[in-house]
Amino acid sequence: MSKAVGLVQVDARRCELQEFDFPVLTEGAVLVRVEANGLCASDIDAYNGIDSYWDGRPRILGHEIVGVIEDMGPKSKPRDVFNIGDRVAVNPFVVCGVCDACLRGDQQGCNGTRVRLRYGAVPTEVEPSLWGGYATHVYVPPNGILYKVPERVSALDATLWNPISGGYEWGVVQGGIEPGHKVLILGPGQRGLAATFPIRQAGASQIVVTGLDRDSFKLDLALEVGADAVINVEKENLVERANELTGGTGFDVVIDTTPHATKPIVDAIDVVSRNGTIVVIGLKNRNLDGFPIDRLLYKRARIQGWVGQSHDSYLRAIDLIASGQYPVHKLRTHVFGFDQLDKAVNVLSGDVPGEKAVNVVLAPPAA
Repeated sequence: MSKAVGLVQVDARRCELQEFDFPVLTEGAVLVRVEANGLCASDIDAYNGIDSYWDGRPRILGHEIVGVIEDMGPKSKPRDVFNIGDRVAVNPFVVCGVCDACLRGDQQGCNGTRVRLRYGAVPTEVEPSLWGGYATHVYVPPNGILYKVPERVSALDATLWNPISGGYEWGVVQGGIEPGHKVLILGPGQRGLAATFPIRQAGASQIVVTGLDRDSFKLDLALEVGADAVINVEKENLVERANELTGGTGFDVVIDTTPHATKPIVDAIDVVSRNGTIVVIGLKNRNLDGFPIDRLLYKRARIQGWVGQSHDSYLRAIDLIASGQYPVHKLRTHVFGFDQLDKAVNVLSGDVPGEKAVNVVLAPPAA
C-alpha cells in the first residue's frame, strides 16, 4: 500500500475516503496498521456533528483503536518493549505529560499541548493527518501511549479494552467497590454490560442491571455475562425491586451509564444505600431541574461525576481480557467496514429494525 486511506468527516453525517502520505517517523513515533475500532455513543454524536470537539474542520473519527505496529522510528526508552508486528491498543489521548493535570494522572484534563490531541477529534490539516481509527493506519507520536495486547487476544476482543476499562475506573476506582458490595448499573448498553466484568472481579456480591422494554435482549445478555438480576424499569417499580433485592438497604454503588436521560440520576438517589456512592458517567447534554438535594443529604450519599479512564484502568482491562476468565466476546454483535459507518451508526442507535446491537466494531474494508 503506497498511501494510507482514511474516512474523513467533511460535514455532519457526511464522510468521504481520502488518501494520505505515510509520515516520516522520528524517534519514538509509531505507525499502527488499524485492525479494529470500537464504536460508542460518543462516536454517534461525533458523526452527527454535535460533539464538543468538532469545529467544522475535516477529521477522521474513531478513538477505540486496536492494530499492529507496522513501522517505527528509532526507539525511545518508552518504546523499548514494542516491536514491529506487535498488536497494540492506542490510548485515546496524546498528552504532554508535564502539566498539572498530567502529573495528577488526569489525561483528559491535559492543557499542555498546542492542539488537544484526542483521536477522532484532530483536524486532518494537523500533520500527518492520521489521527482517527476509521483509517487503514494511525499515527502515534513519541508521547502517545500504547498498550501491548497479548497474541492470544484477537483484535475484535481487544476493542473491548476501552469500555471494560470504564468499569474499573467508574466502579472500582471512583465508586470504591469492595468485596461484598451490592452494585446497580443503570443502562444496559455496551459500557454498562462491559462494566459487569471488572465489578465482578473486584468482588461485588450482587450486580443488577436496569433497562427499558426495548432493551430486553440486552437485559437477557446481562444475565448471560454475569449480572445476578435485571430490572425492566418500564414494567417494574425500580425502588420496590431495589428494596426487594437488597433487603431494604439499597445499593452500595450505583453507576449511571445512560446517555441524555436525567431521570436515572434521581432514581439513583432513591436506591443508593446510606453512605453509598453514585457515579454518573452518561453525558446528558442538558441540565437537571428539580434536583432532590435533601434526599441526597439525608442519605449522606456521594455523587461522583466522571468522564474517561485512567492509564491504570486501561492496563487492568487488557489483563482481564487476556485472562480468558470472562465471556467478553458475547458482547460483540456486529462488525462493519469503516466505509459502512452510516449503517454502523444507525444499527448502534437502534434505528435499523431487527438489529440488536451492543458491541459494534469498525474495521478497514479489506479486513
